[in-house]
Amino acid sequence: MQLWVRRVFALASLLVLSLAAASAAAAQGVTSASITGRVSHDGGQPIEGATVVVTNTATGQRFQVLSRAGGRFNIENLPPGGPYTVEVRAIGYQAGRRTGVRLELGQSYAGDFALNVAVVEVQEVTVVGGADPLINRGRTGPASTISDSAIANLPLLGRNFTDLIVTSPSVVAVPNGGPSVAGSNNRFNNIQLDGSANNDLFGLGSSGAPGGQSSGKAVSLDAVSEFQVLVAPFDVRQSGFTGGLINAVTKTGSNTFRGSAFLYHQNQGLVGLSPVDQSKATDFRISQFGGSIGGPIIRDRAHFFATLDLQDRSFPYGGVLLNISDPLVADSVRRVQDRISTLGGSAGDAGGFDFTNPNANVFVKVTSQAGQNGQVELSHNYATSESQSISRSLTGAYQLTGGGFAIRNNNNTTRFKWTSVFGGRFNNEFFAGYSRIRDRRDPNTSFPTIIVD
Repeated sequence: MQLWVRRVFALASLLVLSLAAASAAAAQGVTSASITGRVSHDGGQPIEGATVVVTNTATGQRFQVLSRAGGRFNIENLPPGGPYTVEVRAIGYQAGRRTGVRLELGQSYAGDFALNVAVVEVQEVTVVGGADPLINRGRTGPASTISDSAIANLPLLGRNFTDLIVTSPSVVAVPNGGPSVAGSNNRFNNIQLDGSANNDLFGLGSSGAPGGQSSGKAVSLDAVSEFQVLVAPFDVRQSGFTGGLINAVTKTGSNTFRGSAFLYHQNQGLVGLSPVDQSKATDFRISQFGGSIGGPIIRDRAHFFATLDLQDRSFPYGGVLLNISDPLVADSVRRVQDRISTLGGSAGDAGGFDFTNPNANVFVKVTSQAGQNGQVELSHNYATSESQSISRSLTGAYQLTGGGFAIRNNNNTTRFKWTSVFGGRFNNEFFAGYSRIRDRRDPNTSFPTIIVD
Protein backbone atom coordinates (compact mmCIF):
# COMPACT_ATOMS: atom_id res chain seq x y z
CA MET A 1 0.00 0.00 0.00
CA GLN A 2 1.26 3.45 -0.84
CA LEU A 3 -0.04 6.78 0.40
CA TRP A 4 1.35 10.02 -0.96
CA VAL A 5 0.52 13.68 -0.85
CA ARG A 6 1.68 16.43 -3.12
CA ARG A 7 0.70 19.89 -1.98
CA VAL A 8 1.53 23.51 -2.46
CA PHE A 9 1.29 24.19 1.25
CA ALA A 10 1.43 27.96 1.11
CA LEU A 11 1.18 30.74 -1.41
CA ALA A 12 0.22 33.67 0.71
CA SER A 13 1.23 37.25 1.20
CA LEU A 14 0.46 39.04 4.43
CA LEU A 15 0.52 42.83 4.65
CA VAL A 16 0.60 44.27 8.15
CA LEU A 17 -0.09 47.91 8.94
CA SER A 18 1.67 49.04 12.10
CA LEU A 19 -0.50 51.68 13.72
CA ALA A 20 0.69 54.62 15.76
CA ALA A 21 0.27 52.59 18.93
CA ALA A 22 2.71 49.97 17.68
CA SER A 23 4.89 50.11 20.76
CA ALA A 24 1.96 49.10 22.94
CA ALA A 25 0.64 46.28 20.76
CA ALA A 26 3.03 45.53 17.93
CA ALA A 27 2.41 42.77 15.42
CA GLN A 28 4.95 39.94 15.33
CA GLY A 29 5.98 37.68 12.51
CA VAL A 30 5.18 33.98 12.64
CA THR A 31 8.83 33.06 12.00
CA SER A 32 10.51 36.30 13.02
CA ALA A 33 10.86 38.94 15.73
CA SER A 34 10.50 42.73 15.90
CA ILE A 35 11.96 45.82 17.53
CA THR A 36 9.71 48.70 18.59
CA GLY A 37 10.28 51.88 20.53
CA ARG A 38 9.99 55.63 20.88
CA VAL A 39 12.58 58.33 20.22
CA SER A 40 12.50 61.48 22.36
CA HIS A 41 14.91 64.08 23.67
CA ASP A 42 15.95 64.45 27.28
CA GLY A 43 12.94 66.67 27.98
CA GLY A 44 10.52 63.92 27.02
CA GLN A 45 9.25 65.47 23.78
CA PRO A 46 9.09 63.04 20.82
CA ILE A 47 11.50 63.34 17.89
CA GLU A 48 9.94 62.76 14.50
CA GLY A 49 12.07 61.80 11.49
CA ALA A 50 14.94 60.27 13.48
CA THR A 51 16.86 57.56 11.58
CA VAL A 52 16.77 54.13 13.22
CA VAL A 53 19.25 51.55 11.89
CA VAL A 54 19.22 47.90 13.03
CA THR A 55 22.23 45.76 12.04
CA ASN A 56 22.68 42.02 12.47
CA THR A 57 26.38 41.87 13.31
CA ALA A 58 26.56 38.15 12.43
CA THR A 59 25.33 38.50 8.84
CA GLY A 60 25.74 42.23 8.14
CA GLN A 61 22.05 42.60 7.27
CA ARG A 62 20.72 46.13 7.87
CA PHE A 63 17.22 47.52 8.37
CA GLN A 64 16.47 51.25 8.41
CA VAL A 65 13.30 53.22 9.18
CA LEU A 66 12.35 56.76 10.27
CA SER A 67 10.50 57.53 13.49
CA ARG A 68 6.91 58.63 12.90
CA ALA A 69 4.61 61.04 14.68
CA GLY A 70 5.04 60.71 18.41
CA GLY A 71 8.57 59.42 17.87
CA ARG A 72 7.32 55.88 17.36
CA PHE A 73 9.18 53.30 15.26
CA ASN A 74 8.91 49.58 14.66
CA ILE A 75 10.81 47.13 12.48
CA GLU A 76 9.17 43.78 11.77
CA ASN A 77 10.36 40.53 10.17
CA LEU A 78 13.75 40.47 11.88
CA PRO A 79 15.37 36.99 11.85
CA PRO A 80 15.66 35.58 15.39
CA GLY A 81 19.12 35.51 16.88
CA GLY A 82 21.67 38.22 16.39
CA PRO A 83 23.34 39.92 18.11
CA TYR A 84 21.83 43.14 16.78
CA THR A 85 23.03 46.72 17.09
CA VAL A 86 20.38 49.48 17.21
CA GLU A 87 21.49 53.03 16.33
CA VAL A 88 19.36 56.20 16.44
CA ARG A 89 20.42 59.50 14.89
CA ALA A 90 18.66 62.86 14.60
CA ILE A 91 19.95 66.28 13.51
CA GLY A 92 20.90 68.38 16.53
CA TYR A 93 21.08 65.43 18.92
CA GLN A 94 23.75 63.03 20.09
CA ALA A 95 23.44 59.55 18.60
CA GLY A 96 22.05 56.70 20.70
CA ARG A 97 23.36 53.18 20.38
CA ARG A 98 22.41 49.82 21.87
CA THR A 99 24.51 46.70 21.29
CA GLY A 100 24.25 42.99 21.98
CA VAL A 101 20.50 42.77 21.41
CA ARG A 102 19.45 39.14 20.90
CA LEU A 103 15.96 38.40 19.64
CA GLU A 104 13.97 35.27 20.38
CA LEU A 105 11.47 33.75 17.99
CA GLY A 106 8.21 35.73 18.15
CA GLN A 107 9.68 38.37 20.49
CA SER A 108 8.72 42.04 20.31
CA TYR A 109 11.75 43.81 21.77
CA ALA A 110 10.90 47.22 23.26
CA GLY A 111 13.72 49.77 23.14
CA ASP A 112 13.12 53.50 23.80
CA PHE A 113 15.80 56.13 23.20
CA ALA A 114 16.17 59.51 24.92
CA LEU A 115 18.69 61.62 22.97
CA ASN A 116 20.64 64.52 24.44
CA VAL A 117 20.86 67.84 22.61
CA ALA A 118 24.22 68.08 20.83
CA VAL A 119 25.70 71.38 22.03
CA VAL A 120 29.30 70.37 21.41
CA GLU A 121 30.80 67.34 19.76
CA VAL A 122 31.26 64.60 22.36
CA GLN A 123 31.74 60.88 22.32
CA GLU A 124 28.61 58.95 21.39
CA VAL A 125 26.50 57.55 24.21
CA THR A 126 26.07 53.79 24.60
CA VAL A 127 22.76 52.82 26.19
CA VAL A 128 22.49 49.45 27.93
CA GLY A 129 19.12 48.31 29.24
CA GLY A 130 17.31 45.22 30.41
CA ALA A 131 13.79 43.84 30.41
CA ASP A 132 11.81 41.99 33.04
CA PRO A 133 10.79 38.64 31.45
CA LEU A 134 7.75 38.41 33.71
CA ILE A 135 6.40 41.84 32.80
CA ASN A 136 6.74 42.03 29.03
CA ARG A 137 4.25 44.00 26.98
CA GLY A 138 5.48 42.17 23.88
CA ARG A 139 4.18 38.77 25.01
CA THR A 140 1.24 37.45 23.02
CA GLY A 141 -0.15 34.59 25.05
CA PRO A 142 1.17 31.60 27.01
CA ALA A 143 4.30 30.27 25.30
CA SER A 144 7.64 28.60 26.00
CA THR A 145 10.78 29.18 23.93
CA ILE A 146 13.54 26.60 23.62
CA SER A 147 16.65 28.51 22.55
CA ASP A 148 19.59 27.33 20.45
CA SER A 149 21.75 26.99 23.56
CA ALA A 150 19.11 24.81 25.25
CA ILE A 151 18.87 22.61 22.15
CA ALA A 152 22.66 22.19 22.17
CA ASN A 153 23.04 21.57 25.92
CA LEU A 154 20.00 19.55 26.99
CA PRO A 155 20.51 15.76 27.02
CA LEU A 156 18.69 14.22 24.10
CA LEU A 157 18.76 10.55 23.09
CA GLY A 158 17.92 10.14 19.40
CA ARG A 159 18.60 13.75 18.26
CA ASN A 160 14.94 14.52 17.50
CA PHE A 161 14.07 18.11 18.38
CA THR A 162 10.39 17.29 18.97
CA ASP A 163 11.46 15.30 22.05
CA LEU A 164 12.36 18.64 23.68
CA ILE A 165 8.73 19.77 23.57
CA VAL A 166 8.25 18.20 27.01
CA THR A 167 10.50 20.90 28.53
CA SER A 168 7.49 23.22 28.32
CA PRO A 169 5.31 23.19 31.48
CA SER A 170 2.17 22.93 29.33
CA VAL A 171 3.29 19.64 27.75
CA VAL A 172 2.95 16.12 29.14
CA ALA A 173 4.70 13.11 27.64
CA VAL A 174 2.10 10.38 27.06
CA PRO A 175 3.59 6.85 26.83
CA ASN A 176 3.19 5.51 23.28
CA GLY A 177 1.01 8.48 22.45
CA GLY A 178 3.25 11.44 21.72
CA PRO A 179 3.34 14.81 23.52
CA SER A 180 0.07 16.21 24.84
CA VAL A 181 -0.19 20.02 24.88
CA ALA A 182 -2.74 21.46 27.33
CA GLY A 183 -4.34 18.03 27.72
CA SER A 184 -5.09 17.52 24.00
CA ASN A 185 -4.27 14.55 21.83
CA ASN A 186 -1.00 15.04 19.94
CA ARG A 187 -2.85 14.78 16.61
CA PHE A 188 -4.46 18.15 17.39
CA ASN A 189 -1.03 19.81 17.47
CA ASN A 190 0.51 21.71 14.59
CA ILE A 191 4.24 21.42 13.91
CA GLN A 192 5.55 24.33 11.84
CA LEU A 193 8.99 24.51 10.27
CA ASP A 194 9.98 27.95 8.96
CA GLY A 195 6.31 28.95 8.87
CA SER A 196 4.92 25.93 6.99
CA ALA A 197 3.04 22.96 8.44
CA ASN A 198 5.12 19.81 8.89
CA ASN A 199 2.60 17.30 10.23
CA ASP A 200 1.69 13.64 9.88
CA LEU A 201 -1.20 14.19 7.49
CA PHE A 202 -2.54 10.65 7.90
CA GLY A 203 -2.35 10.65 11.71
CA LEU A 204 -0.73 7.22 11.85
CA GLY A 205 2.43 7.97 13.86
CA SER A 206 2.69 8.87 17.54
CA SER A 207 5.08 11.82 17.08
CA GLY A 208 2.67 13.84 14.92
CA ALA A 209 5.42 14.57 12.37
CA PRO A 210 6.10 12.96 8.97
CA GLY A 211 7.99 9.70 9.42
CA GLY A 212 6.49 9.01 12.84
CA GLN A 213 5.45 5.49 11.81
CA SER A 214 9.05 4.53 11.10
CA SER A 215 10.73 6.51 13.92
CA GLY A 216 11.93 9.19 11.50
CA LYS A 217 12.86 12.80 12.24
CA ALA A 218 11.25 15.80 10.56
CA VAL A 219 14.57 17.67 10.30
CA SER A 220 18.11 17.35 11.60
CA LEU A 221 18.64 18.67 15.13
CA ASP A 222 21.63 20.69 13.88
CA ALA A 223 19.32 22.59 11.52
CA VAL A 224 16.94 23.89 14.23
CA SER A 225 17.79 27.37 15.55
CA GLU A 226 15.03 27.60 18.16
CA PHE A 227 11.35 26.82 18.56
CA GLN A 228 8.28 27.82 20.54
CA VAL A 229 5.50 25.84 22.15
CA LEU A 230 2.34 27.98 22.06
CA VAL A 231 -0.97 27.10 23.65
CA ALA A 232 -3.28 30.07 22.98
CA PRO A 233 -1.44 32.80 21.01
CA PHE A 234 -3.16 36.14 20.50
CA ASP A 235 -1.66 36.53 17.01
CA VAL A 236 -4.36 35.53 14.48
CA ARG A 237 -1.66 34.33 12.07
CA GLN A 238 -0.84 31.46 14.44
CA SER A 239 -3.59 28.99 13.59
CA GLY A 240 -4.37 25.50 12.37
CA PHE A 241 -4.39 23.72 15.75
CA THR A 242 -6.56 23.06 18.77
CA GLY A 243 -3.84 21.48 20.93
CA GLY A 244 -0.52 23.27 20.72
CA LEU A 245 1.66 24.94 18.10
CA ILE A 246 5.29 23.89 17.82
CA ASN A 247 6.81 26.75 15.83
CA ALA A 248 10.41 26.07 14.77
CA VAL A 249 12.83 28.09 12.67
CA THR A 250 16.02 26.83 11.06
CA LYS A 251 19.55 28.19 11.19
CA THR A 252 21.16 30.46 8.61
CA GLY A 253 24.74 31.07 7.61
CA SER A 254 26.77 34.09 8.72
CA ASN A 255 29.81 36.05 7.58
CA THR A 256 32.05 33.46 9.25
CA PHE A 257 32.54 29.96 7.93
CA ARG A 258 31.49 27.50 10.61
CA GLY A 259 31.12 23.76 10.61
CA SER A 260 30.44 20.90 12.98
CA ALA A 261 30.56 17.12 12.98
CA PHE A 262 29.13 14.50 15.32
CA LEU A 263 29.29 10.75 15.86
CA TYR A 264 27.23 8.85 18.40
CA HIS A 265 27.40 5.10 18.96
CA GLN A 266 25.65 2.90 21.48
CA ASN A 267 25.47 -0.88 21.92
CA GLN A 268 24.79 -3.46 24.60
CA GLY A 269 28.25 -2.97 26.09
CA LEU A 270 27.33 0.60 27.08
CA VAL A 271 24.14 -0.44 28.92
CA GLY A 272 24.03 -1.60 32.52
CA LEU A 273 22.51 -4.77 33.91
CA SER A 274 18.75 -5.17 34.24
CA PRO A 275 17.55 -3.88 37.65
CA VAL A 276 15.05 -6.78 37.76
CA ASP A 277 17.18 -9.88 37.27
CA GLN A 278 20.67 -8.41 36.70
CA SER A 279 20.73 -9.85 33.18
CA LYS A 280 22.72 -8.28 30.37
CA ALA A 281 21.08 -6.33 27.56
CA THR A 282 20.52 -8.12 24.27
CA ASP A 283 22.73 -7.19 21.33
CA PHE A 284 21.78 -3.94 19.62
CA ARG A 285 23.50 -1.12 17.77
CA ILE A 286 22.67 2.58 17.24
CA SER A 287 25.01 4.78 15.19
CA GLN A 288 24.34 8.41 14.25
CA PHE A 289 26.73 10.63 12.36
CA GLY A 290 26.71 13.78 10.26
CA GLY A 291 27.53 17.46 10.46
CA SER A 292 26.74 20.99 9.36
CA ILE A 293 28.45 23.79 7.47
CA GLY A 294 27.54 27.42 6.85
CA GLY A 295 29.10 30.65 5.72
CA PRO A 296 28.94 33.57 3.32
CA ILE A 297 28.30 33.41 -0.41
CA ILE A 298 28.66 37.18 -0.64
CA ARG A 299 29.66 38.86 2.62
CA ASP A 300 26.90 40.96 4.19
CA ARG A 301 24.54 39.93 1.37
CA ALA A 302 24.03 36.18 0.87
CA HIS A 303 24.74 33.15 3.05
CA PHE A 304 24.26 29.37 3.01
CA PHE A 305 23.72 26.62 5.57
CA ALA A 306 23.52 22.83 5.16
CA THR A 307 23.25 19.77 7.43
CA LEU A 308 23.53 16.01 6.99
CA ASP A 309 22.19 13.57 9.59
CA LEU A 310 22.37 9.78 9.11
CA GLN A 311 21.29 6.98 11.43
CA ASP A 312 21.88 3.22 11.33
CA ARG A 313 19.97 1.29 13.99
CA SER A 314 19.61 -2.44 14.61
CA PHE A 315 17.87 -4.17 17.53
CA PRO A 316 16.47 -7.66 18.19
CA TYR A 317 12.83 -8.64 18.00
CA GLY A 318 11.45 -8.53 21.54
CA GLY A 319 8.04 -10.12 21.11
CA VAL A 320 6.70 -13.60 21.75
CA LEU A 321 8.44 -16.65 20.24
CA LEU A 322 7.16 -20.15 19.58
CA ASN A 323 8.85 -23.12 21.23
CA ILE A 324 10.58 -24.53 18.16
CA SER A 325 11.85 -27.50 20.17
CA ASP A 326 8.26 -28.77 20.39
CA PRO A 327 7.87 -31.40 17.62
CA LEU A 328 4.31 -30.31 16.80
CA VAL A 329 5.32 -26.65 16.46
CA ALA A 330 8.37 -27.56 14.39
CA ASP A 331 6.22 -29.67 12.08
CA SER A 332 3.68 -26.85 11.58
CA VAL A 333 6.45 -24.42 10.72
CA ARG A 334 8.03 -26.86 8.26
CA ARG A 335 4.71 -27.46 6.47
CA VAL A 336 4.13 -23.70 6.04
CA GLN A 337 7.68 -23.27 4.71
CA ASP A 338 7.24 -26.12 2.22
CA ARG A 339 3.89 -24.76 1.02
CA ILE A 340 5.25 -21.25 0.40
CA SER A 341 8.33 -22.73 -1.29
CA THR A 342 6.15 -24.55 -3.84
CA LEU A 343 4.57 -21.19 -4.70
CA GLY A 344 7.98 -19.67 -5.39
CA GLY A 345 8.20 -17.63 -2.19
CA SER A 346 10.24 -17.65 0.99
CA ALA A 347 8.42 -18.09 4.29
CA GLY A 348 11.36 -17.34 6.54
CA ASP A 349 11.40 -18.91 9.97
CA ALA A 350 9.63 -18.69 13.33
CA GLY A 351 12.64 -17.65 15.39
CA GLY A 352 14.00 -14.29 16.43
CA PHE A 353 15.50 -11.73 14.08
CA ASP A 354 16.87 -8.18 14.04
CA PHE A 355 14.85 -5.09 13.15
CA THR A 356 16.67 -2.33 11.23
CA ASN A 357 15.73 1.34 11.34
CA PRO A 358 17.81 3.49 8.96
CA ASN A 359 16.91 7.13 8.41
CA ALA A 360 18.51 10.17 6.82
CA ASN A 361 17.97 13.94 6.87
CA VAL A 362 19.44 16.50 4.47
CA PHE A 363 18.74 20.23 4.86
CA VAL A 364 20.02 23.09 2.66
CA LYS A 365 19.17 26.78 3.03
CA VAL A 366 20.25 29.95 1.20
CA THR A 367 19.40 33.45 2.47
CA SER A 368 19.99 36.82 0.85
CA GLN A 369 19.19 40.43 1.60
CA ALA A 370 16.66 41.89 -0.83
CA GLY A 371 16.88 45.66 -0.98
CA GLN A 372 17.44 47.78 2.09
CA ASN A 373 14.85 46.21 4.39
CA GLY A 374 14.09 42.82 2.86
CA GLN A 375 15.25 39.23 2.99
CA VAL A 376 14.59 36.16 0.86
CA GLU A 377 15.33 32.57 1.80
CA LEU A 378 15.08 29.31 -0.11
CA SER A 379 15.40 25.93 1.61
CA HIS A 380 14.93 22.25 0.88
CA ASN A 381 14.44 19.49 3.46
CA TYR A 382 14.69 15.79 2.66
CA ALA A 383 13.81 13.15 5.25
CA THR A 384 13.54 9.40 4.79
CA SER A 385 13.15 6.53 7.24
CA GLU A 386 12.28 2.83 7.26
CA SER A 387 11.17 0.27 9.84
CA GLN A 388 9.74 -3.25 9.87
CA SER A 389 6.60 -4.68 11.41
CA ILE A 390 5.41 -8.21 12.11
CA SER A 391 2.39 -9.69 13.95
CA ARG A 392 2.95 -12.55 16.37
CA SER A 393 0.68 -13.96 19.08
CA LEU A 394 0.70 -17.20 21.04
CA THR A 395 -3.11 -17.33 21.00
CA GLY A 396 -3.81 -16.47 17.37
CA ALA A 397 -1.92 -15.67 14.19
CA TYR A 398 1.86 -16.04 14.27
CA GLN A 399 3.68 -14.73 11.19
CA LEU A 400 7.01 -16.11 10.06
CA THR A 401 9.80 -13.67 9.27
CA GLY A 402 8.78 -13.63 5.60
CA GLY A 403 5.33 -12.33 6.51
CA GLY A 404 6.29 -8.95 7.90
CA PHE A 405 6.36 -5.71 5.98
CA ALA A 406 8.51 -2.59 5.76
CA ILE A 407 7.21 0.94 6.31
CA ARG A 408 9.03 3.60 4.28
CA ASN A 409 8.46 7.33 4.69
CA ASN A 410 9.89 9.93 2.30
CA ASN A 411 9.40 13.67 2.67
CA ASN A 412 10.67 16.32 0.23
CA THR A 413 9.80 19.93 1.08
CA THR A 414 10.94 23.11 -0.69
CA ARG A 415 10.18 26.47 0.89
CA PHE A 416 10.54 30.07 -0.27
CA LYS A 417 10.03 33.07 1.99
CA TRP A 418 10.29 36.79 1.28
CA THR A 419 9.95 39.40 4.02
CA SER A 420 10.23 43.17 3.69
CA VAL A 421 9.63 46.43 5.51
CA PHE A 422 8.72 49.51 3.47
CA GLY A 423 7.34 52.96 3.98
CA GLY A 424 8.21 52.82 7.67
CA ARG A 425 4.70 51.53 8.36
CA PHE A 426 4.19 48.38 6.30
CA ASN A 427 5.75 44.93 6.36
CA ASN A 428 5.20 41.95 4.13
CA GLU A 429 5.55 38.18 4.60
CA PHE A 430 5.30 35.99 1.52
CA PHE A 431 5.48 32.19 1.73
CA ALA A 432 5.48 29.66 -1.08
CA GLY A 433 6.39 26.01 -1.07
CA TYR A 434 5.94 22.51 -2.37
CA SER A 435 5.85 19.32 -0.33
CA ARG A 436 5.71 15.67 -1.39
CA ILE A 437 5.10 13.18 1.41
CA ARG A 438 5.10 9.48 0.61
CA ASP A 439 4.14 6.71 3.06
CA ARG A 440 4.66 3.23 1.67
CA ARG A 441 4.22 -0.32 2.96
CA ASP A 442 5.96 -3.21 1.21
CA PRO A 443 4.49 -6.53 2.41
CA ASN A 444 5.57 -10.03 1.48
CA THR A 445 2.89 -11.26 -0.93
CA SER A 446 2.77 -14.75 0.60
CA PHE A 447 2.02 -13.70 4.21
CA PRO A 448 3.13 -17.02 5.79
CA THR A 449 1.15 -17.38 9.02
CA ILE A 450 0.67 -20.11 11.59
CA ILE A 451 -2.58 -20.32 13.54
CA VAL A 452 -1.79 -21.09 17.18
CA ASP A 453 -4.53 -22.94 19.09
